This record gives sequence, C-alpha cells and structure tokens, in this order.
Amino acid sequence: MTVVETSKFELTTVAPVYGKNYNKGCIGFTYNNSSVVSRGIAYFTKWARMSDIRVTHVLIVTGENSCIEADAFHNTVKEGTLQHYFDEPHCQIFFRKPQELTDEIAEKIVQVLTPEVGKQYDFNLIYIQALSGSFAGHLYDRLVREKLEDKLSEKLNNPEKWICSELAAYALDEQPKYKDQGILKRPNATISPQELFEDSVIFEPWKNGKFTQFYHQN
Repeated sequence: MTVVETSKFELTTVAPVYGKNYNKGCIGFTYNNSSVVSRGIAYFTKWARMSDIRVTHVLIVTGENSCIEADAFHNTVKEGTLQHYFDEPHCQIFFRKPQELTDEIAEKIVQVLTPEVGKQYDFNLIYIQALSGSFAGHLYDRLVREKLEDKLSEKLNNPEKWICSELAAYALDEQPKYKDQGILKRPNATISPQELFEDSVIFEPWKNGKFTQFYHQN
C-alpha cells in the first residue's frame, strides 16, 4: 500500500458529472463537519488517516442519483439518493473508482449488495471501532500486534448486520478482481471508512495528485 503524502496533494472542488467523474460501482466517501457523529468517528479513526482528508461514511454508487448505504440513523441498509450529499453545504463527498472498473464489475457489485438492503445496522462494530480507536485501545492493539479489533470483530460481528465501510468492503471483496487486495486482506468488519478511502491498491490514483470533492451545480 502506498502512503499518501499530504504535501503532494491538493483539494479541488468540481460539479459531479455522472459517467465522467463518478459512475456505478464507484465508492463514495463523505464527511460532514457539522455532525457530532462524523466528528466522533473521525476522532476514533484518526490513527488510520494518512492525509488531511477526513471521511466517516461510505456509500456505493448504483446510478446517477442513487446509492446503497448502511445508515446508522435509520438502522438499516437502504437505497438512498446522492442529491442530499451534493446539496448539503457542510458535507464533503469524494468518489473513488476501483481499478479497471468495467460495466460488468459495476453491475456485479450492485447485485451483491441488493440482497442486503433492508438488513439492520451493526452497532456492535461501531462500538468495537470506537474502543480500538481510543488511545488505550490503540496502545493495546500495538502491543498485541493489531489483533484486538480483529478478535473483537470475530466474536461480536453479526453476519446479518452491516456498517457502511464493511458493506462497501464486502461488495468489493466479492469481486475476483479485488478480492484480498490492499486493505481487503483484512476482515471486512474491521475496515473503517478512513482505511478504505486511503487504500491505493484497490482504487485508481488521484488524477494529477489532486483530491476531488463534489458539489451539486444548479
């Protein structure tokens, strides 16, 4: 995995154009700086951040204005819209395209996710990530060679429930092209939004060394 060096990257903002800078099968990452929940997740996953970009939620693009995501507020995996992410002034959204993504792979990603719609949110995994992301948890994790979260997730993970990053990791990991590549070598349940976002094996590199965030253009 290549470590992203902040000094080599800059942030640009562009209008989203479906088929040009995002498409079906792309993975969306968001951060809302007005949300207490987002700030909390960012705090507990700060150890994974290798750039100045923070992300705390993950979604999978299924169409021009549609996505599938695990929604903690509604305790469900749902089909949602992208519009409110584009329109929310306090929300940053970034799209990352999996390496060599084809229409066929994108369709298979969506097919893998469709049966999961309607299942519940896995709050146990959030508690585990918060525990392992605390200073004490991180220190203990280092002492046991980063196995704390893996062990807790193995015991407490509910295969019929999801968190946002686990769902996206699962959809990618089910594709032969990406299976066990990069961060996906780890159990899906242990992968945070920030860790998935930072991966440089699964996703195409940023063009011209620029992180691109998107907004809706009226």
